[in-house]
Amino acid sequence: MEQLESKMLQEQFAKMCATGKLFRSKVSGDQIWEAYMRGFGEDPIFRDPESSVHNCNQCKHFFHRYGNIVAIAEDNSIMTMYDGETTDEYRESFRLMSELLKSAPIEDVFVETFTYLNQAVYAHVTKNDAMFALNLDHTVKRYTKEEAEKFGVVKPNETRTFNHFCVNVPKQFIYFGNESADAVAARKRDDHKIFKRGLDEIPTDTLQLVLDLIDQGSLLNGDAHRFKVKDFMLMSKTYAKLSEAEKDNWCWKFASDYPYARFKNELIGKFCTELAEGRELNAACQDWNVRIDPKNYMKATAPITRQMIDNAKAFIAENGYEDSFTRRCATMDDIRVCDILHANVGDGNIKPVSVLDGLKPTSTRHKRSEFDGVEVVSIEKFMRDILPGCSSVEVFLLNSHENNFVTLTTPVNKDSKPIFKWGNNFGWTYNGNLAGKSEIKEAVKAAGGFVNAPFRFSIMWNEDGRSIVDLDAHAIEPTGTEIYYGSFKGHKTPVCGGMLDVDMIAPRETGVENIFWDEPERIKDGKYRFFIVNFDGGRNSGAKAEIAFGDEVFTYLVDHEITKYNDVDIATVHIKNGAIDHIEQSKYLVDSNATSKEIYGLETNMFHKVNLVCLSPNHWDGKVGNKHYFFMLDGAKAPESIRGFHNEFLIPELLEHRKVMEVLGATLKVESTDKQLSGIGFNATVRDEVVLRLQGSHKRVIKVQF
Repeated sequence: MEQLESKMLQEQFAKMCATGKLFRSKVSGDQIWEAYMRGFGEDPIFRDPESSVHNCNQCKHFFHRYGNIVAIAEDNSIMTMYDGETTDEYRESFRLMSELLKSAPIEDVFVETFTYLNQAVYAHVTKNDAMFALNLDHTVKRYTKEEAEKFGVVKPNETRTFNHFCVNVPKQFIYFGNESADAVAARKRDDHKIFKRGLDEIPTDTLQLVLDLIDQGSLLNGDAHRFKVKDFMLMSKTYAKLSEAEKDNWCWKFASDYPYARFKNELIGKFCTELAEGRELNAACQDWNVRIDPKNYMKATAPITRQMIDNAKAFIAENGYEDSFTRRCATMDDIRVCDILHANVGDGNIKPVSVLDGLKPTSTRHKRSEFDGVEVVSIEKFMRDILPGCSSVEVFLLNSHENNFVTLTTPVNKDSKPIFKWGNNFGWTYNGNLAGKSEIKEAVKAAGGFVNAPFRFSIMWNEDGRSIVDLDAHAIEPTGTEIYYGSFKGHKTPVCGGMLDVDMIAPRETGVENIFWDEPERIKDGKYRFFIVNFDGGRNSGAKAEIAFGDEVFTYLVDHEITKYNDVDIATVHIKNGAIDHIEQSKYLVDSNATSKEIYGLETNMFHKVNLVCLSPNHWDGKVGNKHYFFMLDGAKAPESIRGFHNEFLIPELLEHRKVMEVLGATLKVESTDKQLSGIGFNATVRDEVVLRLQGSHKRVIKVQF
């Protein structure tokens, strides 16, 4: 090969590398080599009939391994190494190879491994190199006397230099991991396949519909998926404008590093696909909500249309309920004295219930573990025997109380027509319109797992009953011991004391697994890696996980399918001197109580003054439904407008129009105002606890359990 061709080839290849992506055509190396040789017609013999002028083994190796590398231009057309200017000698060969590659689809992302290049004889390489040679650029041959006599075209001891096809590729295109090139390429090939299927099968208008459903509150936890849907919809709009000839190349160009390439296989993507395939809207939404939260699925807003909203407004007007549904946040002035169990507003004038000292809450932060040794009482004993003697009550607010935040609501017109099952027009709304706690700890405990250990890793799945699969919790200790389904890989016994006590295999109900360390002195410094494995390869919709160390709790949600051979890393916890030094968090982290945050304007991990203690309004004038205990906090304020009522509160006559009422609940919001009665609430039927600091005849701290 002439040096001019070598220079041209490298210049064109550099343009391809500048696009940032390299791919492999479906054209094979053999086909490329055959086109290359065909371009020379009758290739002159060099030494003997088996060795023509252009038939070089080293060049043949280049074409076999690298000859089908292509790139995608800005206009989504194929770029090849053979598109530049060349000499007459090579022009036909380059034209044939270029046309062949441009007429074929892309098959893979280009992947070359450092391991291969390090073993090849191209050149000495190190991981710090900026460029890597693909093939030898030349070889030197010194002919023997016997070869000279045999070939007749060379002299004994004559030395000749042979130039070969070779290009230099930037470091960014070299894979330095331990997987094979085939394994890496297969993963990226799947990314492209799933990405394109998603764009082909989920229309843009379906994605817009799902965004509308999320905005309406029809999909529980929908806000956590909005950014994915919105981002994928932008891709969908661009994709729809492309010609059919461009689409596949465009998908290859973006799929290799697009974070939502597998959107179609994620939980929200599957939901979009169901709607695109024609599934009935209400059924699809209900299935989603049951899958996300089986206990609270009915809390979601029914899927609505503009016509439904107009009909709902007309119904309210015709039946005289307009004033009843125009609601606001309740204040202390709205509550009857007989419904208050404790009040402390600081000036003694709003409600003459007792003489109060108006103590201000402390600004000192605490750790929950500081209260492990305090007196524990039931909520019944607290309400009956302790609260009546208190002049001041303060709540120790935790991050985990976020879903306990609640606001009382009441009609703007106090004389409006009653709409609730109980004898007053007061309602309540929890933060996010849901009142729920993470069920992982309770589920593990119910399965017999040890949840009060100083260090714990728990997982939970199949809450929807559709993920009957064998998921396994795995932990690797600093010593290399891997703990999983009763085995200790690498050691006969767990060196750091970790062990698995709950192992479920494809449970029909909710599944849990639990790994714990019960002896603090055996928890060695170092890193503890936690991950989830799909052992049997069964279909699933993901899992939840929880890591607890002392009083620090981290909650995780894997919202996509966990497939076999693709373990899901939850986190790596670094322990130093018996405490968490730092954590390598994954994208699945959804909550942590390790650091303080602001909720409803109040900072967590602090005590806050309680202005009012009362039962939920459904227990003011009798007993209707579940009892809730409300601790309304000084300065607590809902951050945004909130829901004014819930369907389960309504009288039977209104429930005959359940869907219409659900629409109203979603659209007629209550604005957050000053002096509102907001705080934390506890459902009497849900296990929970709260730390209180009390003042009366003496000061003390207690823990109240529900």
